[in-house]
Amino acid sequence: MQEAPIKDILIANTPAALRPFIAMMDFISATNCWCGGVLEYWTPEFELYLQCASCGCKSVRFRPTNESLGRFYSSAYWYEYQQVHKCPTVDERFEGDMLDRIPHYMNWLRGLYPPPCKVIEIGCGNGRLLFELKQAGYDCTGVEMDERLAALVTKKTGVPVHHGSFPASNDPIYDLIVVIDVLEHAPGQIDFVRNVRSRLSSTGKVLVHCPVLDTLEASVQFRYMFNPLSHLWIHNSTSFNKLWLDAGLMAVKAGELFNMPVYAISRQ
Repeated sequence: MQEAPIKDILIANTPAALRPFIAMMDFISATNCWCGGVLEYWTPEFELYLQCASCGCKSVRFRPTNESLGRFYSSAYWYEYQQVHKCPTVDERFEGDMLDRIPHYMNWLRGLYPPPCKVIEIGCGNGRLLFELKQAGYDCTGVEMDERLAALVTKKTGVPVHHGSFPASNDPIYDLIVVIDVLEHAPGQIDFVRNVRSRLSSTGKVLVHCPVLDTLEASVQFRYMFNPLSHLWIHNSTSFNKLWLDAGLMAVKAGELFNMPVYAISRQ
């Protein structure tokens, strides 16, 4: 019996509010993990995710094409998709983030590499962390997929924020690279971490915060982390560490925030 079209399967397994986003995107079936391992059926609890037989990483069953991701991570993501998930607006986040996360990130970053030094945040969102880092004496740069948001944050914070998925190839080397709520969105995991390594100074550090779930029980508890249009990968501890090791980098847990680990990453 032939499987139903991809979009029909996605629509059948996602809330009705996501249907407009599914309609604007194109998808391909996933067969291999970032590590090269074969993706297998995981559990009926998560019909839209597969598990790698090698490293245990969870992958979306249907991956958006790169062209689709470019359309998705436009204003539609920040001003429509976020509202579907009842997230605060960009302006609200600029103020609210100071109450529950920015002070924690600032403490970790100061400990990893105190100012003055060069820092870049990949996927900087509302830009509040960069604004605070600039006030603390860091030389800051940001990157954001949405051109409109990049321009807005540049104007609001005085920090240059470039439009794109990653710094341009002629960008300088950085002492601190910040990757918060971004890794799970990156389609090419190996390419992403290799690019990070290529921009890291010899003594530089990377701060990473992303979902890392080691058991099915934890996955069920944090079910909201499994967003098949945006969270393309959900790592476990084994796959997360392997990803960075394969790129010549070493991850050490630096703490925890919102029940998810925060990692400090450096050259081996």
